[in-house]
Amino acid sequence: MDGLLIAPATRRQALIASACALAILLTLALAAPRAHEALPAVAPFMPMCALTVFTTSGIAAFLLGARFAATRVPMLGALGGAYAFTAIAVALQLLMFPGVFTRNGLLGAGPHSAAWMWIFWHAGFPLLVIVAELVRTRAAADAAPTVAPRASATRGWLLIAAPAAVAALLGVLVTQIDLVEPWRASTAAPLLQQPSSLATPLSSSSGSSPGSPLGAHLIANLAGLAICALNVAAIAVVLLKGRLRLVLDLWIVVALLASFVDAALNTLSIERFTLGWYVARIFSMLAPGVLVCVLVWEVTALYRQLAEVHASLVRTSARDALTRVYNRSYFDTQFLLTCERAAQNAQPLSLVMIDVDHFKRYNDAYGHLQGDACLAAVAGALARALRPGDFVARYGGEEFTLVLPDTDAAEAGVIAERARAAVVELMIPTPAASGQITVSAGCATSGLADIEVTPTALIEAADTALYAAKRAGRNRVAFAHANGASLASPLSG
Repeated sequence: MDGLLIAPATRRQALIASACALAILLTLALAAPRAHEALPAVAPFMPMCALTVFTTSGIAAFLLGARFAATRVPMLGALGGAYAFTAIAVALQLLMFPGVFTRNGLLGAGPHSAAWMWIFWHAGFPLLVIVAELVRTRAAADAAPTVAPRASATRGWLLIAAPAAVAALLGVLVTQIDLVEPWRASTAAPLLQQPSSLATPLSSSSGSSPGSPLGAHLIANLAGLAICALNVAAIAVVLLKGRLRLVLDLWIVVALLASFVDAALNTLSIERFTLGWYVARIFSMLAPGVLVCVLVWEVTALYRQLAEVHASLVRTSARDALTRVYNRSYFDTQFLLTCERAAQNAQPLSLVMIDVDHFKRYNDAYGHLQGDACLAAVAGALARALRPGDFVARYGGEEFTLVLPDTDAAEAGVIAERARAAVVELMIPTPAASGQITVSAGCATSGLADIEVTPTALIEAADTALYAAKRAGRNRVAFAHANGASLASPLSG
């Protein structure tokens, strides 16, 4: 059960992913000309987006890690590492962002720390996707798409843990650059100094660092273009290596397109609270969110498949392998429950015990294979004689039971006679005096004369009635009352 994610993509799935990709590109085309248009400032919007990206990236990393643990496909572990990197990077950026938690940001952040984390976040994701594709290529070259259970599995988990550790180390690095070597921050200031810079977290910076606004815009645009180029390169690698064969390939391309639009709109409009800035934030949430939706859908599909398989196993385990009617184990469980429901609802419950007449003689004459075919045919005839809600079970050997809920003695007799006649209509020849296979039946009904009958007593009463039918000449139906008395009917073939 490989699941949806690493299954071959169907035409319908390809069309849905293509529609999403076209919608993303169309949004970029519509937003780009108006990217500089100022909109009302919503201060909580950025932290809310960052929190959403952290949550969805964390969920994606967890679900991909779980899929790796189940399938041992290295690429899933590497993609889990890409989203783990994103989750840690965006969390650090939010903590370092000036004005969100404290005036200057937490973790000892300098004025430019959050901006650098934004750059690392947006550049790291496509780079790690490329790494995941290279891992896929290496596994294919080794003709082993899955890793070994022990040492190779450890290497697979490193694909998830290592990127998260790298993101944490980068967080330490950017704070140390700002705090320990301020001249380096000044050197980087043209990239990050403006309140409306590419990295946008520095909107609360003082802007006192050297460098002209023109130089800042130029270097910011270069950084944005470099990130866009990384996303395009990652898309090209996915197309080259995966060729959109798997569902995973389709949606990774969609996620990379969302990341590309995020970087592109930030490059086109480095002002905060513009149309481009808001749309870019939305697409930053979409990059991990789209894969989370696919992963959640996969979990739902797998759960549905598991439920169907479980139901099939339950049905199979409840059936007699030879006759395909219910087996003794099912009868023991369901008859008890049926008795309890009948008692709770004050309804009658009838049980019919049926035995194939002279079956041992038939088996000795024609052999076990023919005997098995005879039992299967008899079981089918009995099942066809029942109503919806009734069931037939093989009680043992050549004995069967008919369980008839909410059925009084008169109606049970009609059904038992219909079952007896259905077997006669099979016209199965036999060496017995009757010339064909027949059955004898014993009926018992609970609740007669307001006497409560236990399941065991009802079975014994039906069995007593069955033997009364046999003593009366077989191929007939006999009735038992709650007190154990029995009477054979004159009905016969």
